[in-house]
Amino acid sequence: MKVNLINEGLKYGLICGIIALLLMFGSWASGDTVYANVQMYGSFIPYMFGIILFAAFAIRKQNGGFISFAEVLKFSFLAFSVSAVIVGIGNFLLLNFIDQGLNGRMADIGIEKTRQMMEKFGASEEDIEKSVASTQASMKDTGPKKIFLGIGITIVLGFVEALIVSIITKKEEKFQDQ
Repeated sequence: MKVNLINEGLKYGLICGIIALLLMFGSWASGDTVYANVQMYGSFIPYMFGIILFAAFAIRKQNGGFISFAEVLKFSFLAFSVSAVIVGIGNFLLLNFIDQGLNGRMADIGIEKTRQMMEKFGASEEDIEKSVASTQASMKDTGPKKIFLGIGITIVLGFVEALIVSIITKKEEKFQDQ
């Protein structure tokens, strides 16, 4: 029996989105430094990729050990997209309604880390000030336009991850001539 890929994509997208929200709100509740570290380093931990890859192998197994590239791509891209929308909505709510000062505090932490890193690498004071000014300008806006742009970029990156998942997990049945 074939697995309903849309239902599975929605389910795993929801699971990944909820995990991301738990990480986001849990780190926020733990304090600004913890939140900043989770936001900065959390993007390098491919937990969503791992979950969706695991799910794709499970779906392939349920389909009798075979699944086409297109089917895996449909499932995994839907899962990545759903999680991106959930995380985007969570970010919008957190930054615009729950803790409106968070973005300013994160900007201060980001600027300080940028300054420390640049000083460590021996950058000139002029270069440091340019970088600080650029960082300040980019972190002011957390409105719907910037959030939706972030969701769009995340969905594009999710498509690339979905392609990788599809390449790894596809296994098509080979028919022999009779």
